[in-house]
Amino acid sequence: MLELVASLLFSMFIVFIAAMLFVNAIEYLSCNFQLGGSFVGAILSPLFTSLPEMIVFVVAVFFAGVSEGEAIGIGTIFGQPFMASSLSYGLVGLAAIIGFYLKKRDGLVLEVDRGLVVPYIFVTILFPLTILPAFIGYHFVFGLFFLATYIYYVSLMYKRRRVEMIEKVEEPPFVCKIVPHPLYGSILQLIAAVLLLYKGSHDMVGSVDMLAKQIGISAMGLALIIVPAATAIPETATALIWGYRGKDTLCIGSLVGEKILYSTFYPGIALLVTSWELDIHAYLSVVATTLVSLLLLYFIAKERIPWYGLCLGVFFFIGYAILIFVYHV
Repeated sequence: MLELVASLLFSMFIVFIAAMLFVNAIEYLSCNFQLGGSFVGAILSPLFTSLPEMIVFVVAVFFAGVSEGEAIGIGTIFGQPFMASSLSYGLVGLAAIIGFYLKKRDGLVLEVDRGLVVPYIFVTILFPLTILPAFIGYHFVFGLFFLATYIYYVSLMYKRRRVEMIEKVEEPPFVCKIVPHPLYGSILQLIAAVLLLYKGSHDMVGSVDMLAKQIGISAMGLALIIVPAATAIPETATALIWGYRGKDTLCIGSLVGEKILYSTFYPGIALLVTSWELDIHAYLSVVATTLVSLLLLYFIAKERIPWYGLCLGVFFFIGYAILIFVYHV
C-alpha cells in the first residue's frame, strides 16, 4: 500500500511539474503572438491551460489500459470545477486576507466587474445539465449540444468584450535559462511538458486504478479529487497572486474560464467517446459546484465578493475528502 501511495504521489508530482511548464510556455507563446492581453487570449488561455487535465482524460480513456480508465477520465472532468469551487476559491479568500494585512490590497472585499455574471450564469445552468445524459441517454445529442453551447458562449463574449481575464505575461519560459532564444525555448518547453504530462498521466491513472481497488472506493471519486490536485495548481496559483495583489476581476475571471470549458466543451467531447456512466461522486461535484456558483453569482451581481463568500467552498472540499478517505464512499 505504501509503495502504491508513493508511486501515486510521484506521478502527481510529475504531472504538477509538467503542468507548470506547460502553462508557463503557453502563456509566453500567447503573449508573443499578441493573444495574452486580448479577448482571444481570454478565450484561448483557459483552453490551453486546461489541456493537462484533458491529457489525463485522453490517457485514462484510450491509453492507460486499466479497467477503470473511463471512470477515472470522467472523474477528471468533474474534478476541476469542484476543485475550483471548493479549495481554489477558499485559498483565494485566504490570499485576500493575507494581502490586506500586508497592505498589498485595500480591503477584504473583492471588487469585480459585473461582466463576470455571464460566464457564471453559463456554469450555473449548464454544469448541472451534464448529469442528464446518465439518466435519459441521447449522449450524442447532448454532446453536440454542449459543444454548440461553447461556440455560442465564445461568440457572446466576443460581442460583449467587457472583461479582460488574462494578464500579459512578461516572464520568459523557464527553459530560457538554458536556451537563449525565448520563442524556440518556449516551443521546446511545450514539447517537453506534453511528454512529461503523458508519462505522469499514464502512471497516475494506473496508480489511481489500483489504489481505488485496494481501499474499496470509486475510481471516479478518487480521480475527482486526485487529478485536479496535480493539474489545477498552476492556474490556482495565478489566481492567488492576483487576489493577493488586489486584481480582483482577473482573479475571479481566471478561475471561471476553465469552469466554462468543463461545463460545455469537455463534457461534449466526453459524451461522444465514453459511455458517460456516473456515480454519486459526480453528483456531489455538481451539487457543490452549483451551490458555490449561485452564491458567487449573487455577489458578482453586486460587484462585491466578501472574503467569507469565497471561503465557504472549503467546507465542501473537507466534507468530500472525509467521505472519500474516511468513510470510503
